[in-house]
Amino acid sequence: MFLGYITKKIFWLLTMSLVLLPFTAGAKTPVDEKVAVLITSWGMPAGYNFEYSWNSHKDCRIGDRTHYPGELCKIGHVGEFPYTTHIGILPWSLTCSWPGWGQIYDSSGIYKLFEGVYVSIDPNLPSLTPSLIPAGIPIVPVVELVSSMTGKLSYPPDPRTGEDHLAGWYKIGDSSSTSKRFPNGDGDLFEGTPLSFMRWYAMMGSPTEPPEAYLPTPDGDAKMTMTREMLEESFGDKVDVRIGVYTVITGYTEHERDVAEDFVNEGFKKMVIARETTDNNHYANEFMSGNYVKERLCELGVLDEMEIYHTRQIGRMPEFNTTNAGHLKSFIKAYPEGSRIGIIYVTRGLPWKSSEGSGFMGMQHPFSKEVYHENAYLNYLSLKKALQKAYGEKYDLVFTKGGVESDLLQDNYFTYGVNTVSDNGGYFITIRDAIQSLKEDGVDKIIIVPCHWAGDGHDTLIIMRENNNLPIPPKENIQAGVFEYTHCEDIEGNEVTCGTAASAAEITITSTPYSYRNEDFATAYYVVLRGTLERFGLYPKEAKIKIEASQLVTKLLGGTVEVNASDIKGAKIEIPPDPYPDRPESFTPDTAIPPNDSNDTMDCLWEDTVITIGHQTNPPAMKSAKAVGPAVHFGPYRNFFNRDVTITIPYSKEEKIWKGESAKVYIYNHLTEDWDAIEPESVDQTNKLVTFKTQVLGLFWVGVTR
Repeated sequence: MFLGYITKKIFWLLTMSLVLLPFTAGAKTPVDEKVAVLITSWGMPAGYNFEYSWNSHKDCRIGDRTHYPGELCKIGHVGEFPYTTHIGILPWSLTCSWPGWGQIYDSSGIYKLFEGVYVSIDPNLPSLTPSLIPAGIPIVPVVELVSSMTGKLSYPPDPRTGEDHLAGWYKIGDSSSTSKRFPNGDGDLFEGTPLSFMRWYAMMGSPTEPPEAYLPTPDGDAKMTMTREMLEESFGDKVDVRIGVYTVITGYTEHERDVAEDFVNEGFKKMVIARETTDNNHYANEFMSGNYVKERLCELGVLDEMEIYHTRQIGRMPEFNTTNAGHLKSFIKAYPEGSRIGIIYVTRGLPWKSSEGSGFMGMQHPFSKEVYHENAYLNYLSLKKALQKAYGEKYDLVFTKGGVESDLLQDNYFTYGVNTVSDNGGYFITIRDAIQSLKEDGVDKIIIVPCHWAGDGHDTLIIMRENNNLPIPPKENIQAGVFEYTHCEDIEGNEVTCGTAASAAEITITSTPYSYRNEDFATAYYVVLRGTLERFGLYPKEAKIKIEASQLVTKLLGGTVEVNASDIKGAKIEIPPDPYPDRPESFTPDTAIPPNDSNDTMDCLWEDTVITIGHQTNPPAMKSAKAVGPAVHFGPYRNFFNRDVTITIPYSKEEKIWKGESAKVYIYNHLTEDWDAIEPESVDQTNKLVTFKTQVLGLFWVGVTR
């Protein structure tokens, strides 16, 4: 009986150990060891929201002020005191009510005439009856307002239909003279901004009622949800992914700094700050996403205790090029093989130096130091090469003026879509410039592809097109999610009927590559985030990677990291030093140099980085070639460089490259789930090493094909 009891007890203990084993083995990660992944974004709602439109300038173009010299936790503030702010893109005079200068800040009011009463656009201000408006004060329908900066209508009728989407709205007062002023306590800039949002959303036929109008677009939400799911699948509870926005809609979104505070209050000590931008730039990544979060952490007294890394961009890598090339396939193949097709690449653009300068009328933000221009152009060149490889044998793709072979900026149809001519400072061309140049070269088939955005919205559907005199898709198309549009023009740029003698070119404006490709965007974003998580020593649980070399490489000096033993002996990366240590940091509006020659960039490595080399023992299968040797992981995964770095990897000593076989290097592509070929610089058959150049890190493998 006793032995029976013991036997049953042992059986029970064994059973319970098997039941509890998964819970023991999968013990929860302590919160102070987890990584907080804070994904930041504009937080643009799917429809019109007053709160968002009213506050859109505050954090994103003005920022909080420095109240006295040496004030703590004002991280990265720009401009000379007393004009020092977090951002300072807009002149101080337009955004700050300053004694003696009220006529610039507030000279008028925006009201809607409703049942004989003027109702303020600001719900906190009282309504007005006509009798309360002094004689001689102008009352002008907003559709008739002309911008003093451009000389054009500020809120024109819909160019498709002539409809006034702001009918009933008026501007009361004017800054042109003291007798016409009508200050109401609100800044003119803030009152005018919601009108732009009302018009854009009306032209797109966007939802107008909550919750649909206040939530992110369904596609935008899907992209972020997929990204989070991919990270959680690879890293489990070692990461906690949340979204924080620049401009909050109460009850619907949270500000990035508040989300950061929540993380801190829960005990997190490690953080990734990510911005889902294609083209790396200081404005988005440093000022908007980084500094606001760091200011809040400083105010909480924990900044020095936190370990923080930034995720920079999703451009210039296999997944970016695959998405764009796949997106353009149907548009290119709509034409017969052999067709000559002009390709115009569009990125959003940032002002080139603008009217930068500290002071009352100055824009404090240092656009002269912006890295955007160089990074965006390198992304373009990477895609240009991919498109030539994918379609160049069957189509005559024209990327440059006169079709010359050149990677110089001045020769290429790399355009800024939202910038005006004055924003570009004479260094960057508009879409309209590119169209006219192609037509003059006799190119009668043109494809315009906006590659910067995660999806289509008012930037691509309204602002980009109006700034470049391009047609806007019908509202019903936009509502149905059909954003591409084809039209024909004469040589002067007037829209004409396609197929007629007057038609000089057929022009297709595509949707953004990610509008219909949520999973593609999420995958591209995931692989870059994955690389940032590597900086904390985290690797996807599905990848068996043994790190064989790890070394800090500085931006200034560059350096070499090499494996001297193990199965990947000979694996090496050589990173050039910073070619211009003072650029762009020392640039001023008078000394800034725009990018032109892609071989003469300002940077190589973006920041001091621990570079790792590892052996992945379970690489995904190579479908298009025969793999020889080990798969070598170079990290941080998808780390970018602005100049070529030189990598060497080994292949198996047991494998021979036979006559007729070609040895190449391959980089793993998470979208195709296959390996993209890279032409080697040299193949050392004696030491079994292959050397090549790249601007992005990842998983590399030598393969041979017949």
